[in-house]
Amino acid sequence: MAVFTLHPSGTSYGTAYTDIGRLTRSLNVPGASRPAGTWIGTWGSGVRVRTQTTTDSGTLTMLPAGVEVLVGCQKRGQQVSQPPYVNDWWAQLLQYGDYMTNIYLSVPENQAAWGTDLLNERGDRRAARRHPQGRR
Repeated sequence: MAVFTLHPSGTSYGTAYTDIGRLTRSLNVPGASRPAGTWIGTWGSGVRVRTQTTTDSGTLTMLPAGVEVLVGCQKRGQQVSQPPYVNDWWAQLLQYGDYMTNIYLSVPENQAAWGTDLLNERGDRRAARRHPQGRR
């Protein structure tokens, strides 16, 4: 499938990427199933997607500014500081299988509203609720 869009001159890559992602996710494809998780916007440029929940772990990729990511679960890891924000929660990104710090999620208080089935930091399934994930 090919998708072509027209964006005004000067549209950032992150905005165009997110717009096309939203468009393709809205298509009803017979026989296809929608992935689990929640699409959440990000902020910051060059946000690293890491193999573990620590800044010492390997970098899989870097995200352009303002893209949406598919978050499946979150777990505690190394505390990260991006003044004035401090957070030790990391989001697992389903499209990569690896992690980014929750500091760069574009949600109030770095908290995501989850579905009814969420893996917590120990890998146990439990009912959804909001986590105290730091300050924002």
